[in-house]
Amino acid sequence: MSGSYMFFLHLVTFGLASALLTANIILERKLRAEPDWGKKLYIGGIMKTFSIISPIAIGLFLLTGIGNIHNRYVEAPEAWYTEGWLVAKVILFGILATNGLVFGPKLAGKRMPLIKAIGDKTASPDAEQQLKGLNNQVSLFIMVQLILFLSILFLSTFGGAKHPGVL
Repeated sequence: MSGSYMFFLHLVTFGLASALLTANIILERKLRAEPDWGKKLYIGGIMKTFSIISPIAIGLFLLTGIGNIHNRYVEAPEAWYTEGWLVAKVILFGILATNGLVFGPKLAGKRMPLIKAIGDKTASPDAEQQLKGLNNQVSLFIMVQLILFLSILFLSTFGGAKHPGVL
């Protein structure tokens, strides 16, 4: 695949990841604001659908990122790992992907059954408190993902290869 096509697909994948993160933020706010427990479950189902798409975006990012690195450094005198901005970007992406594939599903897997139990009135007396704690953990998770994503965007935009001397 040509470098320009690989780069274009990488940009399209960035748009997909941006849309997924934005949808997650919006749906999370809607889930918390919704007073009806049945609608909360419905919103949670929509969030699960988006979470199924996330590994596809991560896989596309990996493939197109590796392709871009290959196209850029195929005949270069130096190796790709000599550029600090690119190494930092790869490390941040690894953290972002691991966090999203491991901790996100765990939090959702704990929270949605609790919401269902509260809605069915079969939950323990401290379920509301547990839900508040899980909601705080989800907020922290989303904030970390957003910071990592914006950091990767910053490195992509202002990395040393594009603007010498910035990083």
